[in-house]
Amino acid sequence: MKYSILSLLLTAALVTGCKEDFITKEFTNGVAESNFFKDAKDVEQSLTAVYDVIGQKGVYREAVFVLGSCPSDDIDEKTGDTGDYGFHFKNASDFRWFPDNPFSRARWYDAYKGIFRANTFLEKVPPVTMDENLKKQYLAEARFLRALYYWNLTITFGDIPFFTKVLTQPEYADLARTPQATVYQQIEADLTAAIPDLPVAASNPVGRVTKGAALGFLGRVYLYQKKWQQAADASQQVVALGQYRLVPSYISIFNGQAENSSESLMDFQSVGFAPGYFTDASENSIAAMWSPTIGWANWYTPSEESKKLFAPGDIRRKSVLIAGATPADSIDVDGTGPKPFPSLPMRTQYFNNANVRKFLPEGKIMAQVDNFDVNYPIIRYAEVLLNQAEALNELGRSADALKPLNEVRARARLAPVTQTAQASLRTIIQNERRVELVYEGHRFYDLARWGQLEEKLSKKGFVKGQHEFWPVPTAELDLMKNLTQYPPR
Repeated sequence: MKYSILSLLLTAALVTGCKEDFITKEFTNGVAESNFFKDAKDVEQSLTAVYDVIGQKGVYREAVFVLGSCPSDDIDEKTGDTGDYGFHFKNASDFRWFPDNPFSRARWYDAYKGIFRANTFLEKVPPVTMDENLKKQYLAEARFLRALYYWNLTITFGDIPFFTKVLTQPEYADLARTPQATVYQQIEADLTAAIPDLPVAASNPVGRVTKGAALGFLGRVYLYQKKWQQAADASQQVVALGQYRLVPSYISIFNGQAENSSESLMDFQSVGFAPGYFTDASENSIAAMWSPTIGWANWYTPSEESKKLFAPGDIRRKSVLIAGATPADSIDVDGTGPKPFPSLPMRTQYFNNANVRKFLPEGKIMAQVDNFDVNYPIIRYAEVLLNQAEALNELGRSADALKPLNEVRARARLAPVTQTAQASLRTIIQNERRVELVYEGHRFYDLARWGQLEEKLSKKGFVKGQHEFWPVPTAELDLMKNLTQYPPR
């Protein structure tokens, strides 16, 4: 299934010019507006190009981990300022946030690339003669993707340049920062408009947007804005669809055994070997960077604090990290069976005596970087349940919040929570969210929306007023005379 969607992505690269370095670059490969968008085939290929950005460096292939987890208290980067990538992992972790960190820069350019493609699609497709119901669905998918890319931008950079039409280069260069509240309004509008025209059933090809994905993501967007009633309602609509459930085996979500499962509302479809890991067009997972068997893959170090998050009996501990333990944790790193951690062919030295386990392709040769093809869950049902629990508790419906919270805990084999005092339950829900979603790129943004960045991260170097958002790439300041830098200088 993954390879079928990859072939579409490669086709789209030829059709729409995936190598544009700037969001307003004109088509230079012989395909232009005058000879494209003629029929349903053109429309589908163009939509695939909008999807293509999901798997690029700045969105869900790489930056999601470096920007969302490295600066948090879940990761304490110990690798030193060495290697092509380690320097930038450590800069993110230590709050040495420079404008041209390749991960924050990629977030800017890749997300805007996706917005440019979505805007083009939304402008050019309505006049095309094709099946009207299919056209509505495709337009809905493009609206979701535009919302997804804008969300990734605004949580990273705060107030951002904002536009919903195709711009010329001078028009783009004239933009300034738009308040984050306005960006969120458009994200909500796009998702709300998309939901009625999206299918309920699992997508075909796999990895496309469904009604559940849009509702779940809308619930997250409401949660980030403290719109508790709307967040609770959107999350409940996902539950009411009856399409989703937690998979029994937690570890199977992250080792390649339960991709696109009943728990998945939408995954980034990571693909191995096509093309190779170090090419710009690779769809491999960045998890190669924390392989236990590659000597230079020393990055994404679990913090000592994150190693101690798990209550006795919580099965998630051995599912999300491998650590020196008694009895020893074990993992299959080459397809020959589980081995104690650490033992050959694993490395002999580990920072904090642990290694992130999520997204490692167990049972494959982890010394081969092209083998890292485990999907990343853009949104999964466990998060929806925790979103619902948090929103209900904030509404004063603490007793109702226990049901979704305890559904997540039951899968982890933990006793149900009975606490209904709002403040105490808030702490429990926040901790449950951290444990359930650890190392998935959520923690920094959760701390931000809870107002806990300074409290939790000052020991790592966080400074209030300087590190809530990343600075924009230097080249954009040179191009966009109305754009200001963050933090203000």
